[in-house]
This record gives sequence, structure tokens and C-alpha cells, in this order.
Amino acid sequence: MGKFFSFDSKIAQFLSRIWDLLLLNLLFLLGSLPVVTVGVSAIAAYTVMHKMVEDRDDGILLVYWRAFRDNLRQGLVLSIAWILAAAAVAVYFLLFESIEGNPIVFAILGMVSALLVLVHFFYIFALAARYEGSLFRHMTNSRSIFFRFYGRSLLCTLLVVFEVWLFFFNGWLLLFIGVFLAPVLIIATKSAFAMKIFRVIEAENGEGENDPQ
Repeated sequence: MGKFFSFDSKIAQFLSRIWDLLLLNLLFLLGSLPVVTVGVSAIAAYTVMHKMVEDRDDGILLVYWRAFRDNLRQGLVLSIAWILAAAAVAVYFLLFESIEGNPIVFAILGMVSALLVLVHFFYIFALAARYEGSLFRHMTNSRSIFFRFYGRSLLCTLLVVFEVWLFFFNGWLLLFIGVFLAPVLIIATKSAFAMKIFRVIEAENGEGENDPQ
């Protein structure tokens, strides 16, 4: 019985990992409260998650805080770019819904802009957490990776969409649970896919954590 609850037991390790995820989720939400810092918080959360994926436990609080501090300027730029891009997509669909006759051109523009935002921003925070680069370079690399590994990228997109649907469109109970789990699960899902892709590219380049292009 003592072994069952020992620190080396599978149960203890599982519970410890759950606690780590809950803590990281809380840190991400708190770091995103000013809204404009959502990109900074995302980079910090991805930095922690990358280490968790690679089984490098360096302390969640310390790693998150260092990544948040070190990526403040870059994260603010990415935040503003992501917010503006998402707002542009929303505007097209709002125009489609609000204008009499529902002009199809706005629906088409909305779908095209949504696709552009998806491919240019899908990997951007994971890239910024692992590599140095400008906004333009990260967007370019995100697009290149999405299209090169389109099978994995589409699968990851479907998983993320399912997680959003599960927690935010299925009643108040799952919505409540989703507040504490959904963001970090999405980050974990994308990190698992991104890290495998990054390793492939780094192996091809014969390098470590350098720019994937």
C-alpha cells in the first residue's frame, strides 16, 4: 500500500503531472488578463510545455516567469498581430450577418482570412518559445511548417477544434471545467505535434534549437 502512494509510483507521477497542468493553466490565464499580454503568456506557457514534453522538469513557476520576462517585447508584438488578425476575420463575418441580403463576398473574405490566420499563427507561439526571430519570420515559418506537414497540422487542428467544442459548447459543467483545463490541453496538444516537427527539421539541419528555416 505504501508503494501505491509513494512518490515513485505511477499514480503519484500522474497526479503530479495533473497538478503541473493545472498550475500552468492558471499561470497562462493570469498572464493573459491584460489581454495584450496573451502572446507573452502563450510563449511562456509553450516554453514550459516544451520542457514537459521533453521530460525536462526545471520548475514550472521559474521557467514560466523567466520566459514571460524574456519574451515581453516579442510577445506584445505577437499579441497585437494576433488580435488584429482575429478581429479582421470577425469583422468580415459580422458584416456578412449584419448587412441586408448577407453579401456572400464577406463570407468568402471571412473564410479566406480565417485560413490565412490559421496557417500563419498556428505554430507561431510554439516557434517563438523555441527559436529567436521577428514577427515576419515566425509567421513565414509557421506557414511553411503548416503546409509542409499538412497531414499532422490538419490532425492537430481537428483535435484543437474538438477540445474547444467539447469544453465550450456542451453545457455549463464542461465550460466550468474547460476554464481550468482547456487552454493548457490545447497548448499541450499543439506542443506535442510541434516538438516532433521541430525535431525533424532540426535533425535535417544538423542543429539544435536554432531557426527551423
